[in-house]
Amino acid sequence: MDHELRRFAAGWQDIRLGELPRAHLKAMPRCLRSPGVEPEYLRHGVPLADYQLTKADHRRQHEAVEAHEWVQRQLAKAPPWSEERWKKMRELLGPPLPAWKLQRWRLRLYCGHIVEAACSRTSPRPDGGVCDNAACPECGLDPAVIVAFEPLGPVSDPPPKKRSQRRTPSPQQPPADRRSKAELAAENAALHAELKALRDQA
Repeated sequence: MDHELRRFAAGWQDIRLGELPRAHLKAMPRCLRSPGVEPEYLRHGVPLADYQLTKADHRRQHEAVEAHEWVQRQLAKAPPWSEERWKKMRELLGPPLPAWKLQRWRLRLYCGHIVEAACSRTSPRPDGGVCDNAACPECGLDPAVIVAFEPLGPVSDPPPKKRSQRRTPSPQQPPADRRSKAELAAENAALHAELKALRDQA
């Protein structure tokens, strides 16, 4: 199992935007190609409106159930993970996103229940375009494919930016001497004459 975790981590480390084919870059959300750019959030149907399930919805639900059951069978065969392995996986996944980096979504699930969910703000869809199902918290249907969704806005506002501490003003450098050579030579001669006069008086 350890070698699988290392391979999983290495796969993520090898992904660099500069190494992806141009076609793949075009297919990526704009916010991933240009970090800091807010994506254009998509919507599909109207979750609060009446909705009639389509053949495509039934097919997707059937496929999701089959995939879920297959995963459960594989998990039942696998030996349980030790705390050490779970710790490694948590390190690979990193800390959970703060609330201000999450986008709220209203979802209509296959079972007909309407729920809210929060996902990363970098994704233009609530399912990330990869997995389009979730467990229903109302009836417990798991999985339940998403048949309609709409964005609701960020979970919270970003924290205020910390003001940088004022730096102590550095002592000002004396202005550069811009006089010409002739002016400096004349001042030098005058100072020598003044010095000679002072010596003569002594």
